[in-house]
Amino acid sequence: MFTTLTNANSGSNVNIGLVLQGGPDGTKEGTENALALQGLKDACLPSLPTSSGYQYKSCTPHTYTPQSETLGAYSGLIPSKTGENDFMMALGYFPSKAIQTAANSNGNKLFGIVDFEFTPPVGNIVSVMFSEDQIGYLAGLVAGEVAKSRGGKVAVIGGVDQPSVRRQVNGFGSGVKIACSTCIAYGLYSGTFESDPKLIKTVADLLTEKKVSVVFNAASIFGTLTLKNLTTQQGIYAIGSGSDEWVTNWAYGSVPGSEHVLTSVQTDYTVLVRSVVQSVLRANLTGGGTVFYGVNTDMRQSAIKLAPAHEAGGVFTKEVEEKMRGYVKDMTVGKLTTGVDHKSGDSRSSGSSSTSVQLLPLNGKPSSSSPSSNNHDSNDSNDNNNSNNKSTDRDENTVSSPRRSHAPSNKDNLDRLGRLFFSPAGLLVACLVVQVVDFIGPWMVL
Repeated sequence: MFTTLTNANSGSNVNIGLVLQGGPDGTKEGTENALALQGLKDACLPSLPTSSGYQYKSCTPHTYTPQSETLGAYSGLIPSKTGENDFMMALGYFPSKAIQTAANSNGNKLFGIVDFEFTPPVGNIVSVMFSEDQIGYLAGLVAGEVAKSRGGKVAVIGGVDQPSVRRQVNGFGSGVKIACSTCIAYGLYSGTFESDPKLIKTVADLLTEKKVSVVFNAASIFGTLTLKNLTTQQGIYAIGSGSDEWVTNWAYGSVPGSEHVLTSVQTDYTVLVRSVVQSVLRANLTGGGTVFYGVNTDMRQSAIKLAPAHEAGGVFTKEVEEKMRGYVKDMTVGKLTTGVDHKSGDSRSSGSSSTSVQLLPLNGKPSSSSPSSNNHDSNDSNDNNNSNNKSTDRDENTVSSPRRSHAPSNKDNLDRLGRLFFSPAGLLVACLVVQVVDFIGPWMVL
């Protein structure tokens, strides 16, 4: 366990490598990659002011992007670039094995990984996590405030039943009860983060039957697609997560249902990466443990924050915004806590129950939040020997990060163009174009 870069001399230059996520999203606006890259640029400067406590003279950033988001894509990339950097950090589950391989082979270097937790910890790796219980808690506070005058029923869609998702689900239920003690908070676990049209309809029908007015997405792509169904077909209000979903998944308000997106609980990778890199440069980041980043009244320092209401300002009113600022202040100073156990994701404030929501069955089967062996967000080794710590094996072709930001898809963009073309304005423009062509056509022939 160490807190300094033993391979870099104080007062010298530090090389810091950031391994971005692979896949099609790249660094499009609003994605985790774009936000993380900005955080690296903010912190890793060519000239570091000594008055800010930095122990090094300068910093040189290096970024790497694998061809795809799979375990294999990272396995050759990270170990091969370790020699070029004094500190390396990667995002998500898929680089976890490669980071551990590099750390085991370079015991004198410090590594970091975001959105993945090594348990037991590895001495020269720092796990960096968002306080996921606060993500759900913040969404629950919004849902409770809005639902007070809209039937008092809300819900959260969880993905795979694992600790990171349970933390959000149970945080949500706790937040709802603070904002609206008479409200009912439902919850369910879909068992997937990916698209499943049949299951999406099942979940949407179930939540419609329960007459919920607000639904929070804690199921990545599956949750987003279900919310699109609910906002367009039922007029139910949505709370996104990860990115500002009104921007990334409702394409700046051009996708149907965008007017029902209340807000999103954003996980700000700019704040997180900037803070981690600054800690490295101040020689006060410690390996062998987990560092958590959460809400803060100072938005520049807050790793978890609410996105603007955009089109839903008539529902997510100024009064609700003011109440949310008060809640955030109380969370920052510890006056409000989520009551969620980090290790298991279970609720500690629900009496004999391990969950703070009323779990809904899917297809006649109970939606259980009991501890699961299907843990997709940390390794599961009981061996304390660092060289033998193993990340839990998973099918890399079926598992998706539970909190992945997505830019507008090709389908969304085609939908947007179709609505534009067949709108009154679009048809008028088309008619004008035809008339112009008819007028100049003979001249063009000449």
